[in-house]
Amino acid sequence: MHSPVVAPRVLRFGAFEVDLHTRELRKQGMQIKLQEQPFQVLAFLLEHAGEIVTREHLRQRLWPADTFVDVDNSVNAAINRLREALGDSAESPRFVETLPRRGYRFVAPVTEVKGSPGGVTSLGTGAATQARPEEVPAGINSKAKRLWIVLGLAVTLIVASVWAWEKWRVPGPLRITSLAVLPFTNLSGDPQQDYFAEGMTDELTTNLAAIRSLRVISRTTMMQYRDTHKSLPQIAEGLHVDAVVEGSVVRSGSTVRITAQLIDARHDHHLWAQSYERQVNEILSVQDSVALDIASAVKAELSPEEHESLVRHRSVKPDAYEAYLRGRNKLGKQAQEPIKDSLQDFQHAIDLDPLYAPAYSGLADAYSLLANYGALLPQEAFPPAKAAALKALSLDPLLAEAHASLGLVKNYYDWDWPGAEREYKRAIELSPSYATAHLRYARYLSMVARHDEAIAEIERAGELDPLSLVIQQNVGIVLYYARRYDAAILESRKTLEIDPNRVYARIFLALSYEEKGMYREAIQEQETVKAYFKGAPTVGLAHVYALSGRTSEARRILRELEQKEDSDSAWFAIASGYAALGEKDHAFNLLEKAFEQHDFFLPTLAVNPWMDPLRSDSRFQDLLRRIGLPE
Repeated sequence: MHSPVVAPRVLRFGAFEVDLHTRELRKQGMQIKLQEQPFQVLAFLLEHAGEIVTREHLRQRLWPADTFVDVDNSVNAAINRLREALGDSAESPRFVETLPRRGYRFVAPVTEVKGSPGGVTSLGTGAATQARPEEVPAGINSKAKRLWIVLGLAVTLIVASVWAWEKWRVPGPLRITSLAVLPFTNLSGDPQQDYFAEGMTDELTTNLAAIRSLRVISRTTMMQYRDTHKSLPQIAEGLHVDAVVEGSVVRSGSTVRITAQLIDARHDHHLWAQSYERQVNEILSVQDSVALDIASAVKAELSPEEHESLVRHRSVKPDAYEAYLRGRNKLGKQAQEPIKDSLQDFQHAIDLDPLYAPAYSGLADAYSLLANYGALLPQEAFPPAKAAALKALSLDPLLAEAHASLGLVKNYYDWDWPGAEREYKRAIELSPSYATAHLRYARYLSMVARHDEAIAEIERAGELDPLSLVIQQNVGIVLYYARRYDAAILESRKTLEIDPNRVYARIFLALSYEEKGMYREAIQEQETVKAYFKGAPTVGLAHVYALSGRTSEARRILRELEQKEDSDSAWFAIASGYAALGEKDHAFNLLEKAFEQHDFFLPTLAVNPWMDPLRSDSRFQDLLRRIGLPE
């Protein structure tokens, strides 16, 4: 019988403690975020403190023999992250010393924390399940006693074998059908380059989203994991994905180095890793290469069109690419002022590189969103948006974002319903995981009264971008137009619980209350909306006043709104208020103005509950016909 071998569970060095059981690194009681691979490197170095650990030792410890890994780059990345967590440096190491061409050595004194739980005991040394001779019931003969002991040892052997197999086994082949790209780490040492690392995350996500056999979580959701303390298995479980891509970006002058790795998120097991070093003007081909290598690693089946999309030769001037990334970063903030600023970034990118198609698509989306926010009139925003989208497609017909941009124009301005649907469906065909295309298509389906399809499509967008509040608030909007008011109230409340300042979520919560006859609750919500607009009167408040019997107040607000200088962007809403008051002739006069101005909300005419007082009028049917909407 061997004597027990005790493996310490909690080790201390300097101000740090490492719990090998819970896989936690703590400094003075505070937990420090350390990803799984750097933690395993730390644990291995601690187990061999004072000894030289070679890269081959680390490979054998971290990756199975059949895994393709660029060892040098992967180990370098893990050591760099470990040093960053410990506040250590290669030049003046306090903990991890680099021995050129030999390996690494942990140089700080390491002690076991007294009172920490014992570790693994050697096989057959008295595991909890082993029966001891004194436990054999009285009256059993010696032969039976021996049998009892043998059975106890057998049980011990089985339990220990199962424990060892579960702990050390290499997971078998995994069929990966879904993945998420964690925000890439900016290792340039310059916070001003964060947008560049974000751009790498965005572009890689976009490229992977084009692979039909993969479900890829949207960038909007993944950016919320930038500073998370969750483990990879926790992230994967929350997002319902099989694998996670993580990486880093180092930019120095005109050179950029990207390191990416693919991890089986269920077991925190590395499947693939690679580094790429290129000139910045070759960055697009690098992104394509990373996506293609990941597709190969997960054994994704690529159609000829998907393969063409990932191997086509593309280039961009570095300054143009940077301007484009800045514009996309501002566009993603979903606020009026940053979107206005993004126009200049996209135009600057186009001026620097007139052949870079994504910059035109970004410009198109910026113009369209400014019409949505009422910052530009539709006739000011949509014509340049359409021109930009068409230019993008002339340069790159396989650009899904440009098809979605053109669909938006055809939907909200041209009222080309078949054309809009074609563009949305083409965008989804080219990039099945492009959540924005699914969102826009859902709104389209809602407008043409295909409500079940609209709900299914917005749910699909939510699966691809589960943490997007833009999509979440649109779930409530789609349900409102489908007249499923209880469900719309529930979804709008969910959005507001996360962000009480989501104004559209609050507006549609109020509208849903209104349609249920809950006027007190609707007025309360509309009063809150009014505060967002610095106390200015709103059409929503006038409308609920009109329905609840406060007609004089409603009429006063509507007249005030009609006289405002920017009323051109609100004719549809003001007409709805007069319809609620029963003043149909005036309402139709204003709807004609909305028609002339291509009012942004006029495409909701067929399904908008505010239009119910006018539906039986022949003038309403004529307006539907001219817009091309179904009755």
